[in-house]
Amino acid sequence: MANTYTTATNVEAELRAENAFSSSTTPTLSQVNNWIEEESRVVELRTNTIWGSTLASSTYFDYDGADIFMFPQTPINSITKLEYNVNANGLTPSWVTLEEGFDKNYLLYSDEGEVEFINGQNSTYKIKPKAGKKRLRISYSYGYATTPLQIQKITTKQVALRVASTLLASQANTEGGSIQVGTIRVADPSNYGVTWFNSQRSDIDNIYKDIGQELKVFRLSRRYDWCQNRQRRLDSWKLKLK
Repeated sequence: MANTYTTATNVEAELRAENAFSSSTTPTLSQVNNWIEEESRVVELRTNTIWGSTLASSTYFDYDGADIFMFPQTPINSITKLEYNVNANGLTPSWVTLEEGFDKNYLLYSDEGEVEFINGQNSTYKIKPKAGKKRLRISYSYGYATTPLQIQKITTKQVALRVASTLLASQANTEGGSIQVGTIRVADPSNYGVTWFNSQRSDIDNIYKDIGQELKVFRLSRRYDWCQNRQRRLDSWKLKLK
């Protein structure tokens, strides 16, 4: 199911509509909800980010054998099940479920979208995953549990533009008074003139700029204290000297 980042009620408020969308309005409530889905997808494409929580079930991943597995998305809200195929490529898969925890099989770093395999002593299966095609099968949730207000605002404004265009087109000859189609009525049509449309588009452009500067998602790097970093460097130098 597609993510949606606003509601018909929010669009009504943006337009200052005196009545709610329904099956008898132009546009209908169904059409407005379709536009909400479409404009939500536009926001995702323009920001290159999924702003809602999304479930992925039994998704297969190749694994390169490193200690760290990186999801293609971030953040990761939770892992429902992480399975590992213990058989080599070409053989019938045999799946075991790995466990999360400091003394288990792996640790999840949610913000970074990373899993670190640790082969803990108290894990049911003491396994260090090996490289291979479709070695991992994971059910997980990723994205934002709560839609940021800027994303809600920009989606609302984009849908409002489409609704206003439809209202104006439906009563193109109206001069003064209110626009009323079916049971929806909004204020003086002059409110939806060139100035209003330009103002809305300007607001939308500014929000996109703000998103790029403030909300754009980067894959974070985990931070360690100085002693851990020092030990990492020492271990690296030892390997180079061998």
